[in-house]
Amino acid sequence: MNRQFTLIIFINLLFISNIYAYNLQNNCEKAIQGNNLKAAADEAIKLTKDNAFDGEFCLGKVLVNENKLDDGIEQFEKSEKLAQHPADQMLAIMFKGLAYKEKNDINQAFTVFNNGYETAKLGNSKFVQFERRFLIQMGKIQETQEKHEDAYESFAKSLKASSNDDERAESYDRLARSAAHQKYYDRAREYSLKGSVMYMKTGYLGEYAELTLLKAEYEVLDDAYDLAMNTLEELEKLCIDAGGDYYLAKTYIQLHKLSKEDKDVYLAKATEVANRIGAKDLLNDI
Repeated sequence: MNRQFTLIIFINLLFISNIYAYNLQNNCEKAIQGNNLKAAADEAIKLTKDNAFDGEFCLGKVLVNENKLDDGIEQFEKSEKLAQHPADQMLAIMFKGLAYKEKNDINQAFTVFNNGYETAKLGNSKFVQFERRFLIQMGKIQETQEKHEDAYESFAKSLKASSNDDERAESYDRLARSAAHQKYYDRAREYSLKGSVMYMKTGYLGEYAELTLLKAEYEVLDDAYDLAMNTLEELEKLCIDAGGDYYLAKTYIQLHKLSKEDKDVYLAKATEVANRIGAKDLLNDI
């Protein structure tokens, strides 16, 4: 997992509602985004003089990116105690949980996320975005632990806490996968359809394609083979029209796996596209 992606892009998702006191545009954050961790650490120390929480919190992110996970966790705990705003407190809890997750201590990560969720609920609707994020993280851990019914419940709660189409798309996506794990393929089809529609509506075409590929698989598993082939043929056309060769190759791979005929034809098409775009690794799972 790319820690810079986890701890920088994830924070951007949390700042959509603009309710947070933490300044994402501080010099420490800018240095992290430029992958200059030494400068980021220096800026974090400077920042603590004017804003203790911002400085200590950003230093925690620096340490995690340096693979100093225990030190990062300690920093997030320190910043949690320094938080003057409830949202900043939950932000520190969230990143502490993510750091434990990076450390592969998923039991402790789950405990942190669950505590964060219970804390967020105390704010009623004000911090519902945090509730949803904690629930998503909890559900993902439950999936890795093969606690699929519990994960399904977490994702269902996250759907109820969603406030826009972006959030609903992610929750439907997770619900579809969770339902499929439990072999509830009819539900998986329903949720994957709803999620893919939301992804398309909000412009997340990569996520749309990934979920549509799964939707076709669920349709085959739910004895709707013809519908699955139609789903993949429509995705093939979309990829060709939009110039999305990466997902075109993945579509041909899925057709090779799921179709009852022309398997060699689809494999040849997948191989041609993957080689042309330099994505031969896509062929490894065939």
